[in-house]
Amino acid sequence: MSGRRQRVVRMSLIERALMEKQWHATAVRAQIHAITGDDGNHFVDAAGRILWVVLEAAITEQVDPELPEIRIIRGACNSLEEQAGVEAITPARRASIRAGLEACDRLIEAMPRKALIDGACELHLRLNRGSVNWSDFQDRLAKVAA
Repeated sequence: MSGRRQRVVRMSLIERALMEKQWHATAVRAQIHAITGDDGNHFVDAAGRILWVVLEAAITEQVDPELPEIRIIRGACNSLEEQAGVEAITPARRASIRAGLEACDRLIEAMPRKALIDGACELHLRLNRGSVNWSDFQDRLAKVAA
């Protein structure tokens, strides 16, 4: 490594507040799309954002990997990966991802707001630098594995 220090990118309080508002709006859209939507790409994008943020918060808060909600989220992430790039949403995948989003709702109620905002900000920064891939999800899933 060169003698240069790597600069850590941080978000201002205003940016964090805006990110929190945007993330909550995405959560609502993901739930609605899980029930009614037919656009596979939009479905994967919206649900993936929610699953990512809750996984990040679960890692930060060291949530018990044996919790039913964590197991459901892991299954939903696997279904999300299968759905990625596929336009038609199968009923089985929709049900699995919807169950994952419902599990996220239950966990969100029990998690500190800061952990969720930190997860949303981390996702935002990653998306600004490029994209989030399945390997990124796998890394998070490994950290919440039983």
